[in-house]
Amino acid sequence: MPLEDLIKKAQSTFLHQYGGDPGRRITLVAAPSRLTLLGGEYTEAVDGFSLLAGGNHSVVVAAQRRSDKMAFIHSLSYDEKIKVSLATLKFDRADGWANYPKGVLYFYERTGRKLEGIQMVITSDMPEDMGLGTSAAISVATGVACNILGTNPLDDATLVKLCQRVESQFMTMRGDHFSPYGVKFAKKDQLVLFDARSFKPEYMPFDSQNYKLVVVDSGARKKEREEEFKKRLELFGQLLTEIRKYVPKVISLRDVGGEAYETARKNIDIILRKRLDHVVYENQRVKRAKDLLVKQDYEGFGRLLSESHDSLADKLKVTCQEVDILTQVVRSQPGCLGSRMMGIGWGGSVVCLVRAAESAAFVDRVRGDYKKRVNISPKVFVNEPQEGAREVEAVVSAPAST
Repeated sequence: MPLEDLIKKAQSTFLHQYGGDPGRRITLVAAPSRLTLLGGEYTEAVDGFSLLAGGNHSVVVAAQRRSDKMAFIHSLSYDEKIKVSLATLKFDRADGWANYPKGVLYFYERTGRKLEGIQMVITSDMPEDMGLGTSAAISVATGVACNILGTNPLDDATLVKLCQRVESQFMTMRGDHFSPYGVKFAKKDQLVLFDARSFKPEYMPFDSQNYKLVVVDSGARKKEREEEFKKRLELFGQLLTEIRKYVPKVISLRDVGGEAYETARKNIDIILRKRLDHVVYENQRVKRAKDLLVKQDYEGFGRLLSESHDSLADKLKVTCQEVDILTQVVRSQPGCLGSRMMGIGWGGSVVCLVRAAESAAFVDRVRGDYKKRVNISPKVFVNEPQEGAREVEAVVSAPAST
């Protein structure tokens, strides 16, 4: 759905739901989906690097201050409404999606930035369960709205960290920083580098006119994926202990590299060595991507994406049959320069670098070929890097006061 239509939908619903009080500002915030091109969950786990982009789907929040210490939240995507006191905010499984904006309000209040109350409408065109950062987009859009409506806004890095706490602390789920970071720091026609230590963005140009980022969903979600992911993270902790025997001053696996690593890795069990190789060399791939993009070497960048995916498959062993077949399908298509799995693995989506002139044919062929191979009709979306979470202009006039 075009962003303008989402904005119109959010604002129209807000005016119908809450009315148009000219004495109180209505703010509108749009946040994009998040595409992970390199790095992600496994490199963040070792304080490493990721390469991200804002995608073509969006979450839009329409919000206004209240003065009664209450939060009213209406989701158009789920056709649900909740109201809760800001003084008694807590996680409630029954609230489902609403725990994300509730969590943002919970931590925002605890920074000392009192809102006195808020009413919101949230709408989105993001497809469910494709690893596009829907929850991060909801959280970041809510946080940006709070910044605008409040009097003492959080800086962007602090806002990102607050949004991560929503999942990891408020909801006691697995949370990451790179997703809200990608949503907040994304830029139009650029890719952004995430450094898990500095949180300072670096940008690389992306030629959106001639190349597209096409996301294809495998349709597979293996039940063991979260358990296996935890096993990989535990293994990284063991590997850090092992590598310190040979490189004593290493703080995290992010710091491992160069000749010291090449020497140390020879003393590590071959299976463990493969797991370690992925995060060490993946961090290096993110850095190599910077040079390739500055040089506009998209052939080389595409090969780097495929190299990253092959490492996830061969060294980290986190793919599955459906993803392996999908990878074969997308890479066999004319115009595809490379592809890589997004997410923790054992199902999910792949992102492909495709020549713009061949993107429409690519989408049609992939849908047909993958359907023939596994009898799954994949969701396919063409993206180009979009702007990060920000305030947007209204497209519906507020009713005049009487």
